[in-house]
Amino acid sequence: MESRASLPNNHTKLSGSRDMFMNFALVLFVYVFLSVILPLPAGFKAKGAMVIVFLLSAGRLAILRHFFPGLGGIETSKTLLVASAFFQGIVIILFLLAIARDLVWVGSFSGNLFHKAESARHFRVFLKGIPFTLGLLAVSSLLSAYSLYEAVKVPGVREVTMEIAGWPRPLDGFRVAVISDTHLSRFHDGPWMDEVADRVNALKPELVLVPGDLVDGDTFRRAREAKALGRLKSTLGTYVCAGNHEYISGLREWMPEFSKLGLKLLHNEHAILNVGGSEFAIAGVADPAAERRGLPGPDLGKALEGIPPNGPPVILLDHRPARAPGNSLDGRVSLQLSGHTHGGLFPILATLVKKTNGGFLKGRYRIGDLELYVHPGTGLWSGVPMRILNPSEITLLTLRSAPRSARFPAEGPGTAAPGASATAASATASGGTGEPGAAGETGTGAGENDVSR
Repeated sequence: MESRASLPNNHTKLSGSRDMFMNFALVLFVYVFLSVILPLPAGFKAKGAMVIVFLLSAGRLAILRHFFPGLGGIETSKTLLVASAFFQGIVIILFLLAIARDLVWVGSFSGNLFHKAESARHFRVFLKGIPFTLGLLAVSSLLSAYSLYEAVKVPGVREVTMEIAGWPRPLDGFRVAVISDTHLSRFHDGPWMDEVADRVNALKPELVLVPGDLVDGDTFRRAREAKALGRLKSTLGTYVCAGNHEYISGLREWMPEFSKLGLKLLHNEHAILNVGGSEFAIAGVADPAAERRGLPGPDLGKALEGIPPNGPPVILLDHRPARAPGNSLDGRVSLQLSGHTHGGLFPILATLVKKTNGGFLKGRYRIGDLELYVHPGTGLWSGVPMRILNPSEITLLTLRSAPRSARFPAEGPGTAAPGASATAASATASGGTGEPGAAGETGTGAGENDVSR
């Protein structure tokens, strides 16, 4: 459990979250009720049953967090989590489809869609009719089932080749397995993590990296799931950084547990790895959520302390991708691995997620000499377990050597003023092609997001 001093903060935060989720659920329910349920020519009992089911489904998250609270997660059976998530998905998708239908319905009055008023009137009747409404319900159910399957399944492997500035030529072809946002809980449980570990181990990587959000829950409740993390095997071990959910789950208590499992947590620090005489650094920074828990926030300078500008290339674990442009200004970071976005979960929401994460969503990005890979998540948070056109993944990175650019020569960024460095970095940033499958990528996923910044 978290320290006594931090418990009031947690209580306030959870209460605020419940209010926010309940307000969102109310908006979902009211719109679906007025637009879909109320117009149906059904009896009072049938509509009453639909109201109860849809109200409970819309309010799933707030209700479960109220009756089954836990640090970072919901402490109830997996069966209830999955079943309720299916109905929650129906309401969310139906809400979006109903809005789209109603926008088309309103647009039909403009006269642009139809030349004859009679055709427009028949079209509006069709949109609001029983067959179309039942069709919306059917489509919502199918999409919810599909999205839930994509959320709960053990992900496949996606192979990505990345050219890293300053990467040692003797280590050309170095293989790194990356998993992120496992959110181990009653939803993504021990057997699920065992299968993930089996798939990672089958790749025989030289290194395993995890950029945050490993667990949802305290060390007592997550003991079984966390034990499976200790099964991850590689030549050089497993390095992790903390995501925001580690702080919610009690990072102080998790630190020794991670160590017992063989996970090397990098909290504003780094490790130098030597492979056959060639060196590189793995660094990790704290999440901004740390400061709300009385712990040091992200400090790249401290994490890289002792690494000279002309030193070994740095792979940085930073849970939040929005910090990548600032991290690129340092000049020593060659590759940043992040998570947090879950790939946006599904279209429409993905647009909002991208805007709130500095314009990053999933896949590869390049910012000057810094290569950024935003992991879409191996798992996700059980509060809204949905994935549509956004598969989870276990990522196998193959690192290739690339020369450092003239902007950051071997002697490093020098002593230019921070403002001057920021301007230069912004003006000279170069980007990827934006084409699917760029830079030797294979498998499914996010090659389409390789954009310049």
